[in-house]
Amino acid sequence: MSIYSGRSSTRSKPDADTFEKEEQSTYDDNYGAVEEPPETPALGSPFRGMEKEELLRHSSKPFWWRLRVMCISVVLLGWLALLITVVALVLIYPRCRDQDMRSWWQNETIYRVYVPSFSDSDGDGIGDLKGVESHLDHIRNIGAHTVSLSPIYKFDHDVDSDFNIIDHMTIEKSYGNMSDFESLLKAVHERGMHLVLDFIPNHTSDKHQWFINSSTSSDRDNDYRNFYLWTDIPTNWRSVYDNSSWTNSSQRNQNYLHQFLPSQPDLNLRSSQVQEKLEDILRFWLSKGVDGFYIRNSGYMFEDYDLRDEKKSGDTNSTDTTEYSYYDHIMTYGLPEVYDMLSRWRTLVEEYSNTTERILMADVRGGLDKVMPYYGHYDRDGVHIALNEVFLPEHDICGAPCVRKYITDWLSQLPDHQWANWVIGADDSDRLGSRFNESYIRAFLMTVLLVPGTPIIYYGDEILMTNTDISSEPWEREQSMRGLMQWENTTDGGFCSAGSCTKPPWLPSDGKFRTNNVKDNIKSAESVINYLRNLTTLRRELTFLVGEFTTAITDDSIFSYVREFDGLTGYLVIINFSHEEQTRDYYTSHGSIEKAATVELTTGNDVSYYPEDDIDTRSITLGGYQGIVVSWDYVAKEL
Repeated sequence: MSIYSGRSSTRSKPDADTFEKEEQSTYDDNYGAVEEPPETPALGSPFRGMEKEELLRHSSKPFWWRLRVMCISVVLLGWLALLITVVALVLIYPRCRDQDMRSWWQNETIYRVYVPSFSDSDGDGIGDLKGVESHLDHIRNIGAHTVSLSPIYKFDHDVDSDFNIIDHMTIEKSYGNMSDFESLLKAVHERGMHLVLDFIPNHTSDKHQWFINSSTSSDRDNDYRNFYLWTDIPTNWRSVYDNSSWTNSSQRNQNYLHQFLPSQPDLNLRSSQVQEKLEDILRFWLSKGVDGFYIRNSGYMFEDYDLRDEKKSGDTNSTDTTEYSYYDHIMTYGLPEVYDMLSRWRTLVEEYSNTTERILMADVRGGLDKVMPYYGHYDRDGVHIALNEVFLPEHDICGAPCVRKYITDWLSQLPDHQWANWVIGADDSDRLGSRFNESYIRAFLMTVLLVPGTPIIYYGDEILMTNTDISSEPWEREQSMRGLMQWENTTDGGFCSAGSCTKPPWLPSDGKFRTNNVKDNIKSAESVINYLRNLTTLRRELTFLVGEFTTAITDDSIFSYVREFDGLTGYLVIINFSHEEQTRDYYTSHGSIEKAATVELTTGNDVSYYPEDDIDTRSITLGGYQGIVVSWDYVAKEL
């Protein structure tokens, strides 16, 4: 039976496991179900708020709806403004840059050694490999960590040239033996240095077994028949020594090509057999552990396939009256096949670049249009370093505009991701000390050692050795830039490291070592050798290795530039290439230069500033042929 009341009724459950508890219901007098009136809360109990339906009804009113829309709009607009601000800052603010990864050959200074003139260890009058090894610490101490050797292979002594190679895989006996070479290579690597060998692929000696086999008249079908270039009818081609490029072989009764001496027949690099032989030579030395090769006379490796005559040169302003200059040599120099061969050798050396990178260098004759393709052609990699020899012919003082053109032309025309180099001296050019005075040399060294690129110095440049007078000697070829290294003020200038030479040195000693030698020069803080050491030390600062290069003030007297990189010390290098005193305001010449700077290095020739001096970049005065390097702490650029 149900009990009716004004509040509720409850139905009892006969079995709790079978029936669920029924919800309470309220009925009116007509037995209809009605809503239960809300219970009046007891005094002091918490107010439970509006029911869901009532809350929804109030929130749907226009006032509250508009208020919600306004709040949501404010939040969305705020987020949108924040997003726009972040994007704008990312686009406008200078981006943080990653430092370029540099290889050892980009970070180091290369020291070029002419082996027979460097140091004689056994007193026979000829420099040798042991002599080079005995002076590795000297090379490293002046800041050069890569040694480049002149040819060390077995050659024909009857000819005045170490390019007359008889065997590319045998050490010339007057320089030592293979054990001496391996000892030198080990000593180089133990000092954290690198060793580069000359590679001469254009020609061999006429006493090389390849040529002997090729010129055998009784067997013109032998495997070596096409190792060299032969013809029945010579062309008008001239050698670099101004004689005909063709010489008749009585054995073969044909003419063979030689772009240099008659005793240096040109190899036929179009022959696959020759290419394989040359690759065998590279692999032989790479397996020994050498760090790279300097490819000599690379532009002469290929000649016109059809052996067509050269055309007359169109250069009417040339002062060279030799017959060689009479032709333009487009049939014998710089043919496109050269670039393909360099690319092939680049691939080969990279096979051996597992633990350390092996490099290729190559010399190039001509202007920048001849040099730049050496870095790569038709999207194929070429050499790592195409030697920059543009400055070597200079003898007159090259002023600020000349130096600016020399530097900026090279850097601006360099292909992307390639590396410049600056050849300061070479074994086929007049010595730096014979071309310029010391003040100018100091200014020039500061310029090229601190711009981007690898500097290459020639043995003896550190003491400003000059050409040796050999006018009275019966040398077939010019050797004046290959004089004996002047180590100390002793007999023969210390060239014979074991004491006096038991045999006369292969070149005469001109006695200049008595006043100019390594041992005495290194004792003077103001000497060029110590100045060079300071430059190579500064060059190894991270800013100079990876930093950007930007010219500052450049005019008829001043060449200056900035080296900088995000987060690193900034540097301003200033060189006065005139003989008169010059004062300039450098603060306004480039955006990152600070007013207050610190002197890092000077050329040392009576400059009125000293290292660690504070200096105001708004007014810096330099005397004739003086230079200075100043630095400042990195300051982030403001928006």
